[in-house]
Amino acid sequence: LIPCAGSGTRMGFSMPKQFEVLADKPMVLHSIHTFLQMSEIQTVWVGVSTEGKDIPGGEWPDEQRLVIRDTGGATRHETVLNTLGAMLSAGVSEDDWVLVHDAARPGLTVEAARRLIAEVTKEPDASGGILAMPLADTLKLVSSQDAHHIAKTLPRDGLWLAQTPQMFRVKALRDALSEAILKNLLVTDEASAMEQAGYKPLLVHGEWQNLKVTYPQDWSLMNDLLTLKRTS
Repeated sequence: LIPCAGSGTRMGFSMPKQFEVLADKPMVLHSIHTFLQMSEIQTVWVGVSTEGKDIPGGEWPDEQRLVIRDTGGATRHETVLNTLGAMLSAGVSEDDWVLVHDAARPGLTVEAARRLIAEVTKEPDASGGILAMPLADTLKLVSSQDAHHIAKTLPRDGLWLAQTPQMFRVKALRDALSEAILKNLLVTDEASAMEQAGYKPLLVHGEWQNLKVTYPQDWSLMNDLLTLKRTS
């Protein structure tokens, strides 16, 4: 499930960043093609806004497993929730696993996605899991009076940077997101909603190139990485 209805305003593009051409194709297509290479993936659902159903600058892949739905919501998590509802209405089982992936992480590899699936499914009682990276940089807390000055250094032991995909059972994730939105809880990713519902997702080692493209410098770096991967 790829939520693809955001505006991506921080990049300063004229259209949502997921549709901007990155390494010769709209950014979201990189992730879609990664999942379509995997026999483990039965369907790839993309939740778009109503005006986003026609991808600018190209076409959606002609692939039977690809499902595009105008399930975009006011927030990313509403888009995920709406798309989960569409999946259930289409006959997807409540107990099926779903991988939720950011359209802004085009560097995902098949190997990383398969590692997540393998680690989660080998645990008989696993509630789900996410790709993540252990924090390597020193962590600083800024002063509450001045955001340009350091208040103190925080210990980084046990801290991980969350990535996507994040993998959970369809119904469990839908219920967790519904409850979090209903209670106006802070939901920063799917795992945070599951944690608040009492689950303990697994941490599965991700990859540094699976970074989230948020700022212009990220765009340039990812363009170079994807171009190099294609030509190597």
